Amino acid sequence: TLSHTPPSRRGQQPSFFVVYNMVSTEVLAVFENTSEELLDLFENFCDLFRNATLHSDAAQFPCSASSNNHARQIQRRFKHTIINAKYGGNTEAVKRLLAQLPISAQSYSSSPYLDLSLFSYDDKWVSVMERPKACGDHPIRFYARDSGLLKFKIQAGMLGRPVPPSARRLVAFTFHPSEPFAISVQRTNAEYVVNFHMRHVCT
Repeated sequence: TLSHTPPSRRGQQPSFFVVYNMVSTEVLAVFENTSEELLDLFENFCDLFRNATLHSDAAQFPCSASSNNHARQIQRRFKHTIINAKYGGNTEAVKRLLAQLPISAQSYSSSPYLDLSLFSYDDKWVSVMERPKACGDHPIRFYARDSGLLKFKIQAGMLGRPVPPSARRLVAFTFHPSEPFAISVQRTNAEYVVNFHMRHVCT
Protein backbone atom coordinates (compact mmCIF):
# COMPACT_ATOMS: atom_id res chain seq x y z
CA THR A 1 0.00 0.00 0.00
CA LEU A 2 3.03 2.31 0.05
CA SER A 3 3.97 4.31 -3.00
CA HIS A 4 6.82 6.77 -3.53
CA THR A 5 5.27 8.03 -6.75
CA PRO A 6 3.24 11.27 -6.52
CA PRO A 7 -0.51 10.65 -7.07
CA SER A 8 -0.47 12.80 -10.22
CA ARG A 9 2.07 10.45 -11.86
CA ARG A 10 0.85 7.07 -10.61
CA GLY A 11 -1.25 6.47 -13.73
CA GLN A 12 1.82 7.03 -15.95
CA GLN A 13 3.96 4.39 -14.24
CA PRO A 14 3.57 0.65 -14.95
CA SER A 15 2.24 -0.96 -11.79
CA PHE A 16 0.52 -4.10 -10.55
CA PHE A 17 -2.22 -4.73 -8.01
CA VAL A 18 -2.12 -7.91 -5.94
CA VAL A 19 -5.29 -9.25 -4.31
CA TYR A 20 -4.16 -11.05 -1.16
CA ASN A 21 -6.15 -13.11 1.32
CA MET A 22 -4.69 -12.21 4.72
CA VAL A 23 -6.40 -15.13 6.48
CA SER A 24 -5.21 -17.92 4.17
CA THR A 25 -2.05 -16.02 3.06
CA GLU A 26 -2.88 -16.71 -0.59
CA VAL A 27 -2.43 -14.47 -3.60
CA LEU A 28 -5.82 -14.55 -5.31
CA ALA A 29 -5.09 -12.43 -8.38
CA VAL A 30 -2.62 -10.03 -9.95
CA PHE A 31 -3.77 -7.14 -12.16
CA GLU A 32 -1.86 -4.59 -14.24
CA ASN A 33 -2.84 -0.94 -13.98
CA THR A 34 -4.42 -1.17 -17.46
CA SER A 35 -6.79 -3.99 -16.44
CA GLU A 36 -10.39 -3.28 -17.49
CA GLU A 37 -11.45 -6.28 -15.38
CA LEU A 38 -10.09 -4.66 -12.21
CA LEU A 39 -11.68 -1.33 -13.14
CA ASP A 40 -15.03 -3.07 -13.63
CA LEU A 41 -14.71 -4.65 -10.16
CA PHE A 42 -13.69 -1.31 -8.66
CA GLU A 43 -16.59 0.58 -10.26
CA ASN A 44 -19.23 -1.98 -9.27
CA PHE A 45 -17.94 -2.98 -5.83
CA CYS A 46 -15.90 0.03 -4.70
CA ASP A 47 -17.28 -0.13 -1.14
CA LEU A 48 -15.39 -3.41 -0.71
CA PHE A 49 -12.16 -1.63 -1.67
CA ARG A 50 -12.37 1.09 0.94
CA ASN A 51 -14.46 0.21 4.00
CA ALA A 52 -12.62 -1.63 6.73
CA THR A 53 -15.80 -2.07 8.81
CA LEU A 54 -18.08 -3.00 5.94
CA HIS A 55 -19.20 -6.29 7.50
CA SER A 56 -19.89 -4.76 10.92
CA ASP A 57 -23.52 -4.45 11.97
CA ALA A 58 -22.92 -0.78 12.78
CA ALA A 59 -21.33 0.02 9.42
CA GLN A 60 -22.90 2.74 7.34
CA PHE A 61 -22.25 2.66 3.62
CA PRO A 62 -20.87 5.95 2.32
CA CYS A 63 -22.20 7.39 -0.90
CA SER A 64 -20.27 5.68 -3.71
CA ALA A 65 -20.43 4.96 -7.42
CA SER A 66 -21.42 1.36 -6.71
CA SER A 67 -24.28 2.22 -4.36
CA ASN A 68 -25.61 5.59 -5.56
CA ASN A 69 -26.84 6.66 -9.01
CA HIS A 70 -25.81 10.30 -8.57
CA ALA A 71 -22.27 9.33 -7.53
CA ARG A 72 -22.14 6.92 -10.49
CA GLN A 73 -23.02 9.77 -12.88
CA ILE A 74 -20.18 11.90 -11.47
CA GLN A 75 -17.77 8.96 -11.91
CA ARG A 76 -18.91 8.42 -15.51
CA ARG A 77 -18.52 12.12 -16.36
CA PHE A 78 -14.97 12.05 -14.98
CA LYS A 79 -14.19 8.91 -16.98
CA HIS A 80 -15.59 10.35 -20.23
CA THR A 81 -13.63 13.56 -19.68
CA ILE A 82 -10.39 11.53 -19.61
CA ILE A 83 -11.41 9.43 -22.63
CA ASN A 84 -12.22 12.52 -24.72
CA ALA A 85 -9.21 14.57 -23.60
CA LYS A 86 -6.43 15.46 -26.06
CA TYR A 87 -4.04 12.78 -24.79
CA GLY A 88 -6.74 10.61 -23.31
CA GLY A 89 -8.40 7.41 -24.43
CA ASN A 90 -9.84 4.32 -22.80
CA THR A 91 -6.50 2.94 -21.58
CA GLU A 92 -5.56 6.30 -20.07
CA ALA A 93 -8.93 6.45 -18.31
CA VAL A 94 -8.38 2.98 -16.83
CA LYS A 95 -4.94 4.00 -15.57
CA ARG A 96 -6.18 7.26 -14.06
CA LEU A 97 -9.12 5.63 -12.28
CA LEU A 98 -7.06 2.72 -10.95
CA ALA A 99 -4.44 5.22 -9.73
CA GLN A 100 -6.86 5.86 -6.83
CA LEU A 101 -5.95 2.41 -5.45
CA PRO A 102 -5.15 1.48 -2.76
CA ILE A 103 -7.66 3.61 -0.86
CA SER A 104 -7.29 4.53 2.78
CA ALA A 105 -10.34 3.25 4.65
CA GLN A 106 -10.57 6.55 6.53
CA SER A 107 -10.50 8.82 3.48
CA TYR A 108 -14.22 8.53 2.67
CA SER A 109 -16.96 9.99 4.83
CA SER A 110 -20.14 8.08 5.66
CA SER A 111 -21.98 11.24 6.75
CA PRO A 112 -25.62 11.28 5.61
CA TYR A 113 -25.20 15.00 4.87
CA LEU A 114 -22.88 14.08 1.98
CA ASP A 115 -25.20 11.36 0.65
CA LEU A 116 -26.04 12.37 -2.91
CA SER A 117 -29.36 10.52 -2.78
CA LEU A 118 -30.44 12.84 0.08
CA PHE A 119 -28.76 16.13 -0.81
CA SER A 120 -27.63 17.90 -3.94
CA TYR A 121 -24.46 20.01 -3.70
CA ASP A 122 -21.55 21.11 -5.87
CA ASP A 123 -18.88 18.42 -5.56
CA LYS A 124 -16.32 20.96 -6.76
CA TRP A 125 -16.24 22.36 -3.21
CA VAL A 126 -16.94 19.32 -1.00
CA SER A 127 -17.26 15.56 -1.53
CA VAL A 128 -17.38 12.25 0.33
CA MET A 129 -13.63 11.91 -0.18
CA GLU A 130 -11.92 13.87 2.57
CA ARG A 131 -9.21 15.78 0.76
CA PRO A 132 -8.39 19.46 0.27
CA LYS A 133 -10.40 21.29 -2.37
CA ALA A 134 -10.51 24.83 -3.68
CA CYS A 135 -12.29 27.21 -1.34
CA GLY A 136 -15.06 29.30 -2.84
CA ASP A 137 -16.11 32.82 -1.91
CA HIS A 138 -19.69 31.82 -1.17
CA PRO A 139 -21.23 29.27 1.24
CA ILE A 140 -21.67 25.71 0.00
CA ARG A 141 -25.39 25.12 -0.44
CA PHE A 142 -27.06 21.78 0.21
CA TYR A 143 -30.48 21.17 -1.37
CA ALA A 144 -32.93 18.39 -0.56
CA ARG A 145 -32.85 15.89 -3.41
CA ASP A 146 -36.60 15.20 -3.22
CA SER A 147 -37.94 18.77 -3.00
CA GLY A 148 -35.06 20.88 -4.31
CA LEU A 149 -35.37 23.19 -1.28
CA LEU A 150 -32.28 24.70 0.35
CA LYS A 151 -31.69 22.79 3.60
CA PHE A 152 -28.42 24.19 4.94
CA LYS A 153 -25.25 26.07 4.04
CA ILE A 154 -21.62 25.72 5.12
CA GLN A 155 -19.23 28.66 5.06
CA ALA A 156 -15.51 27.91 5.22
CA GLY A 157 -12.89 30.42 6.28
CA MET A 158 -13.43 33.58 8.29
CA LEU A 159 -16.58 35.62 7.65
CA GLY A 160 -16.16 39.32 6.92
CA ARG A 161 -12.44 39.08 6.37
CA PRO A 162 -11.07 40.23 2.99
CA VAL A 163 -8.94 37.74 1.08
CA PRO A 164 -6.27 38.88 -1.41
CA PRO A 165 -7.34 38.00 -4.99
CA SER A 166 -4.03 36.22 -5.64
CA ALA A 167 -4.26 34.06 -2.52
CA ARG A 168 -4.45 30.31 -3.06
CA ARG A 169 -7.13 28.93 -0.76
CA LEU A 170 -7.72 25.27 0.01
CA VAL A 171 -10.16 23.75 2.48
CA ALA A 172 -10.57 20.22 3.83
CA PHE A 173 -13.77 19.06 5.54
CA THR A 174 -14.12 16.25 8.07
CA PHE A 175 -17.73 15.28 8.75
CA HIS A 176 -19.01 13.36 11.76
CA PRO A 177 -20.22 9.94 10.52
CA SER A 178 -23.79 10.52 11.71
CA GLU A 179 -24.25 13.81 13.61
CA PRO A 180 -24.72 17.29 12.06
CA PHE A 181 -21.16 18.35 12.83
CA ALA A 182 -18.14 19.05 10.64
CA ILE A 183 -14.66 20.51 10.96
CA SER A 184 -13.09 22.54 8.18
CA VAL A 185 -9.44 23.48 7.91
CA GLN A 186 -8.79 26.26 5.43
CA ARG A 187 -5.36 27.21 4.22
CA THR A 188 -4.73 30.63 2.71
CA ASN A 189 -1.09 30.84 1.64
CA ALA A 190 0.70 30.03 4.94
CA GLU A 191 -2.23 30.80 7.27
CA TYR A 192 -4.69 28.23 8.61
CA VAL A 193 -8.25 28.76 9.85
CA VAL A 194 -10.13 25.97 11.65
CA ASN A 195 -13.93 26.11 11.88
CA PHE A 196 -16.42 23.93 13.72
CA HIS A 197 -19.73 23.66 11.88
CA MET A 198 -22.78 22.74 13.96
CA ARG A 199 -26.48 22.61 13.24
CA HIS A 200 -28.19 25.95 13.77
CA VAL A 201 -31.94 25.88 14.24
CA CYS A 202 -33.74 29.18 13.71
CA THR A 203 -36.18 29.99 16.53
